[in-house]
Amino acid sequence: MATEKRRSQRIEVNEPGSISWQTESGESMVEKILLTDLADSGAMIEMDRKLPLRQTVLIKVPAWEIDGSASVRYCRQKGLKYRIGLELFYSITAKPKVQRWT
Repeated sequence: MATEKRRSQRIEVNEPGSISWQTESGESMVEKILLTDLADSGAMIEMDRKLPLRQTVLIKVPAWEIDGSASVRYCRQKGLKYRIGLELFYSITAKPKVQRWT
């Protein structure tokens, strides 16, 4: 049985967002993502495209007030999607944005 190596607990989420990065040729790319889990310094996302390891990306998930840089730590195909583990370049408190009811 594998031991848990993470420094903080991950929580399951299901929130849309976006990710952007530059290719080796300098082309700017933007894709929609689904944030599937989150910790203080990491996140897992699902998207349609494969990303190279150590690629620096900008991730935005408004519902969790996430807007910052991260590094791709792993990228695994699952069905037609890719599950991508990100290490955030900053620490967050994994709490959702306050919901306003109308």
